[in-house]
Amino acid sequence: MILPSFEYKKAQTIDEALELYKKYNGEAFYLAGGTDLIPLLKHRLFNPKAVIDLKGIEELKTIKRKRGNLLVGPNVTLYELKENPEVKENLPCLFESLNATSCETLQMRGTIGGNIMQNTRCLQYNKSLEWRTARGFCYKMGGKTCNVVLNARSCFSNYCGDNAPALMTVDSKVRLAGPQGERTLKLEKLFSGDGKDPFNIKPGEFITEITIPLKETKGAYEKLAVRGSIDYPLVGVAVTVMDEVAKVGVTGIGPSPRLYEIEKINKKEIDKIAGKAYEDAKPVVNAVLTPAYRKKMVGVLIRRVFARIEKGGSR
Repeated sequence: MILPSFEYKKAQTIDEALELYKKYNGEAFYLAGGTDLIPLLKHRLFNPKAVIDLKGIEELKTIKRKRGNLLVGPNVTLYELKENPEVKENLPCLFESLNATSCETLQMRGTIGGNIMQNTRCLQYNKSLEWRTARGFCYKMGGKTCNVVLNARSCFSNYCGDNAPALMTVDSKVRLAGPQGERTLKLEKLFSGDGKDPFNIKPGEFITEITIPLKETKGAYEKLAVRGSIDYPLVGVAVTVMDEVAKVGVTGIGPSPRLYEIEKINKKEIDKIAGKAYEDAKPVVNAVLTPAYRKKMVGVLIRRVFARIEKGGSR
């Protein structure tokens, strides 16, 4: 597939990137690692007038420790973050989610900001323009209804990021910069729950920093995928235990990752959360495995991750 025609601009500062966005009246996309955006452009799912490359902005590539937090630039690659000794030592759930994301070749290209901000996916959406034209455009593409759920005027596509649920379980925050200024959000507040527009971001905003509290934790990450780490998670479960409290992140089963909390870890509470996550999961026929199997695997993976942590997890 060939890329569509667009202007390529490379920003050297955050302010320059924002000015370029305003110059194109919002008809521009930001490029980080490109592992998600480039295939979407080739499929003609987006046709911007310009692509603004953020890789030249040095302050977006740093990892710093400050006041008990790890401050991570969004253009830090998944491999760089995975190899960071603070992550390896203190954040096993995040480490495993990074290690499970695609292969090392793509980890060296893909960025943590790009992985968080990846678009939702669906078998009826992530196709070529010719295929989608023949099938008829779905609700996410501007059609009248969903092509998976008959007559539904909403989008049931899945958010399939490995890293966001792991970051959510350790209380991470993101700082955003846009034409209207800066703001900081808890990571879970970044997601809208709407498959068509999956992020609570204002026009022109992009992540400038991810704040990760650095406390010693226990944790693990498990994903259901057809081809192991090469694939996006069809279900992913991240669990972090900190100060005897467990937080559980679930991904791949709806338009945004979900977050749960267990204040007292025991079999009864684990089963309760597994049951709650099972009930919340409402998959449809938009992935390569059946909805019933994916729904069942939510509880299975939650129990499996807690069993691993009890035995020592990845530590």
